[in-house]
Amino acid sequence: MKKIVILLLVTLLLTGCNVVRIDDQSLQGIIDSILESDHSLANVSFEGYKYYLPKGVSLVDKSDYNAILYDQNHYYYLYVDVVSYLHEVANNYEVNEESYYSKRLDYNGKTGYIEINLSNGKYFVEVMYHYAKIEAWVEEEDLKDAVTNMLLVLSSVSFNDQVLATLIGDNILNYTEESIDIFQPKREESEFLEYEQEYIYRAEEGELPSEDQIQMDEEIK
Repeated sequence: MKKIVILLLVTLLLTGCNVVRIDDQSLQGIIDSILESDHSLANVSFEGYKYYLPKGVSLVDKSDYNAILYDQNHYYYLYVDVVSYLHEVANNYEVNEESYYSKRLDYNGKTGYIEINLSNGKYFVEVMYHYAKIEAWVEEEDLKDAVTNMLLVLSSVSFNDQVLATLIGDNILNYTEESIDIFQPKREESEFLEYEQEYIYRAEEGELPSEDQIQMDEEIK
C-alpha cells in the first residue's frame, strides 16, 4: 500500500498536478516520497546521460557537464560527475549537525546527501544524488518547492556506460583536472551566487539560448 501511495504522489508531482500539496509534508516526507520511487522518466538527453525536467523547470544554458536550470523563481546549477560515476567513487558525506538541514541519502542502491544552510536571510541548498549535484539559493517560502524540483531531476539521472567510456576514455586526465568534488558540500562558500548573477544579467540582455537550441548544439558536437 505504501508503494502505491508513493507512486501516485510522484506521478502527480511529475505531471505538474496540484492535487498533492507538498506544503503539508516535511522535508523528510518529500525526500522519501520521491527517492523511494526510483522513477526512470527522461525528457532531456545528452551524450552519455539523460534526466527529467519537471513541469515549470527549463534548461537555459549548458556547458560540458554543467547546466543552468530555471523555474521562474530561481536558478539551479546542475553538475553531472561522469568521471566519478565511471570510477564508482564512494559517497563520503558526513552529516553536518550545524546545518539547518543535513541528511545522507541512500535509496535503491543510489547514494548522496542534502544539506541546507542559512546565510544572509536565504537558504543555500545543495543536493547530490547518484553522481549529480544541484545547488540553489532560495527563500524560505520556496524551500520545499526547490527541494522537490532538485530531487525530481537528480533521481531521474541515468547514464549510458558504453557512450561515456568512449567519450571520456581518451580524455580522462582532462576531465579529472576540470572535475569538482561533488561529494563535499560547498556550504555558504559556494561560487554559485556568481553564476546566478551572471545568468540573470544574460537573461535580461536576451543572450541565453533556447532549450531547443542547446540540445541541437549538443547533437551537432
